[in-house]
Amino acid sequence: MPQTKLSARSLRDLIDLFEQSGQSTVDAEGQRLYGVPGWALSGISTLSATQIEAWTDCVGYSAFFPAPCGDDRVAVEIKEDDDPDRYSYRCPETFRKKYISSATVAVRSVRIAKFLNCVADLLKIPQASRRGIESAAVGHVLWNIGRMRVAGLPVDVWVARNLSSSMDDVFQHLRNVALPDQGVILSTGGSLPTIIQPPRQYRVVAIKDVLIQQMSSPHIDVDLIHRILVARSGTKFEPSLPVRFDPYSNTLVIATKSSKPWPIKGRKQIEAVRYLFEQFKNSRRWVPAGEILVAVYGTKEFGRSRRMQNLFSGNTFWEDYIVNNDDGEYGFNLE
Repeated sequence: MPQTKLSARSLRDLIDLFEQSGQSTVDAEGQRLYGVPGWALSGISTLSATQIEAWTDCVGYSAFFPAPCGDDRVAVEIKEDDDPDRYSYRCPETFRKKYISSATVAVRSVRIAKFLNCVADLLKIPQASRRGIESAAVGHVLWNIGRMRVAGLPVDVWVARNLSSSMDDVFQHLRNVALPDQGVILSTGGSLPTIIQPPRQYRVVAIKDVLIQQMSSPHIDVDLIHRILVARSGTKFEPSLPVRFDPYSNTLVIATKSSKPWPIKGRKQIEAVRYLFEQFKNSRRWVPAGEILVAVYGTKEFGRSRRMQNLFSGNTFWEDYIVNNDDGEYGFNLE
């Protein structure tokens, strides 16, 4: 796996960095720098130095540094040193000169186009729909990343940064009647209070709230986005499992395959999937085949399947949804 490829955890931290990249500090000339200083980046353990280098740019160097002072920190002015790899400052406690690396005070900003295309990739937005992805619709806070398909219909997707402080400008832009009446606003910050109503039929959702949990690689729950779109504005949604089983229609939906729900036929197959789902809800990722078969047949000795393959015989695609971990245990195929 390339070292720059993101895991689900590292993507969450990159989303936070993108949000924070809208904040500013100043350099020695008093110019505003939008990004995250190195001393803040150093606390992020899920992003390697290689990943930070690949996903961010150095936009300058801060004029100040939060130097340790007792149990607190105090902002002190820093100065360039003869050594280009370090800066100096006066210790607020001893007034002695101290040194810090240039990387510590470097201000890095997430590469906007790369980040937005990453989100578009997760949503399977076609390249032809991303033509305006690099042009901000509002300042450096709102971008249209194209159209995704939700329940077969095209829906405009926007990414918003620092939405809590730029909400008036963002909402004013989306009131433009030349824009579609409906869309999804993916916020890189938190969710807005339910009392705040977005314009028209737009829905605001924090990106991290629709990232599928329990998965090591990043995936966005398109099925959850669909439910948010069709629900009344302000409806609260709990983070959903990557698997849903509807006991009325006997349909299985796996978030990574939400465009292909599985309507299950046959009482025994339904019971097997129902049992697997109940175990999954109880944090059991893998269940022994024998246990599943007992849940289906009970103590019955005759006329029962001895293997999962026999139980699902006649079904040509069950292995797209249920997989074996090579230890005789079965679970849902989340990839």
